[in-house]
Amino acid sequence: MKLLYIDTYIPYPLNNGGSQAFFTISDHVRQQHDLSVLLYVHNSREKENVEQLKKLWPNVTFYIFERDTEKQQVSNTPSLDPNSGMSWYDRKLCKTYDFLGRSMQRKIARKRRKYDAGSFGGKTESIKESDIVRNNSTLFMGTIDLTPSFCNYVHEVASKGFDVVQIEFYDYLPLVYILPKEIKKVFVHHELRFVRNENEIGLYKKPLPTDRILLEQKKAEELAALNAYDAVITLTEIDKEILSHYLPEDKIFASPAITHTVTYEHKSFAPAKELVFVGNGDHFPNADGMVWFCQEVVPMLQAKGVKVPAIHITGNWNEKLKTGLKQLCPTVNFVGYVDDLQAFLNGKISIVPIRIGSGMRMKILDSVFAAAPLVTTSKGCEGLPFFDNDNCLIADTTETFANAVEKMLSDVELQQRLAIKAQNSKTNMLNEEALYDKRVSVYTTLLGKK
Repeated sequence: MKLLYIDTYIPYPLNNGGSQAFFTISDHVRQQHDLSVLLYVHNSREKENVEQLKKLWPNVTFYIFERDTEKQQVSNTPSLDPNSGMSWYDRKLCKTYDFLGRSMQRKIARKRRKYDAGSFGGKTESIKESDIVRNNSTLFMGTIDLTPSFCNYVHEVASKGFDVVQIEFYDYLPLVYILPKEIKKVFVHHELRFVRNENEIGLYKKPLPTDRILLEQKKAEELAALNAYDAVITLTEIDKEILSHYLPEDKIFASPAITHTVTYEHKSFAPAKELVFVGNGDHFPNADGMVWFCQEVVPMLQAKGVKVPAIHITGNWNEKLKTGLKQLCPTVNFVGYVDDLQAFLNGKISIVPIRIGSGMRMKILDSVFAAAPLVTTSKGCEGLPFFDNDNCLIADTTETFANAVEKMLSDVELQQRLAIKAQNSKTNMLNEEALYDKRVSVYTTLLGKK
């Protein structure tokens, strides 16, 4: 098959769950099919990352759109002009409109953050005073990158005779409307946006009637775009079930992300006295989860007489959030990117206080491989075969989450039982070949349809 994948983000290095999910399935597909990847490069760092990816995937054709110069470079193919058919004046006009549109979006975002609660990290506002969920809600965010020149480039590349064009992540969802009619179109929904918006509204300090109106409007737009695809892939059966209430069932396929199990060394259990959270702060569900944990769960632990241990947080976090979380909980320790995540997690209790979103949390699987016992919310382990007091502890309220952390810290035998049970069950969750076959079967099903 001749396949084109269009990813919203640069999928390398593998420093977040979304990158891991895209990289691993693509790494399998490229070995048996003719794979091309289209990426939007925004800066020099991303360009360097793409060059590293090209070295890892020498048999993949890369179509690269660069924002700053609006020049396109295509590996092993002739270059394409993103503005073909446009006069010099029209190209200049499009660039001006692109700039004005991005500028207006930034101004609207600033006004929204200032309205009502303000934005966390301001000169006079503490993390406790801000409505941090509302100020960072995806409900008020638009799509990114969909400029005329980029859309024209996508259409031109997609017209090069592919059997299937697959688009990843919500921001590029509307690209379906500019793809050639004759090709099969697949969308991989890593996180149902209307589900996340619903989760976030439930956590606003001051929800407004207009929030509900906007939610329903954006939900209708999302479902309409999904319906324009020939197939929609979800990462969990739960998300598939949710979508089945709105889309034809034969259009929806559940196909979990693949983790490269062969690259992981089986870790033995080690008693844990410290806590760890895996994730980047720029993914807001991670930030919200740790704010909730530090602001509400930690004080409850302290009230119960529990000495709060070191709480290690991996990944990239902005300075405002770092400062705010340290003020709430001085034992927080930001460790940044960790080269050997497995070794780092081993001997620590992994906490997953996620309250927002849908899809599949790769951080859960990282913890399983490291033999790190888990305390998670239901949302955190959603879509994975995890069960309370069987292979993890699951808690969804401040009190029950604090109780679960206290229980885990004080009971090494419980830690060991849960960690070993989780490791023993990972084979059923992570059979690479079975997961790969499941994903490719989506394409063969589509191409077999008249």
